[in-house]
Amino acid sequence: MMNSQTVPRNAAILRWIARLWTIPVFALTLIMIFSPDPNMDSSAQIPFADWFLLSFWAVAVLGLALAWRWERAGGTLTITIMFLRELAWIILKGGWVINFLIFWALVATPAILFLIAGSLKPRTKKA
Repeated sequence: MMNSQTVPRNAAILRWIARLWTIPVFALTLIMIFSPDPNMDSSAQIPFADWFLLSFWAVAVLGLALAWRWERAGGTLTITIMFLRELAWIILKGGWVINFLIFWALVATPAILFLIAGSLKPRTKKA
């Protein structure tokens, strides 16, 4: 049987694991967005579809940032955007890449932890 201290403590532990997990995700995202591709010619234009797909990644990571304050909203936004990113990739590029599972592991895991922590947190009733 759980007492009133167990659930909030478990939620706090999950919340901090998810928060610590998001720090390297933020760093990787900034590197992906702002570092040039060494294999690309500097005069080559990046296609709009690639910028569009990269923007999904950025919005998913913003969902993780939102989850630091609102666990359920941020976690739900992140999972939804990652799913929409995969659909957009299939539509625009014509296939799916198995390496995307690495991105899913990086981004979806803390989002799921935020969702679990949000569901464990006791709800306060407003008068």
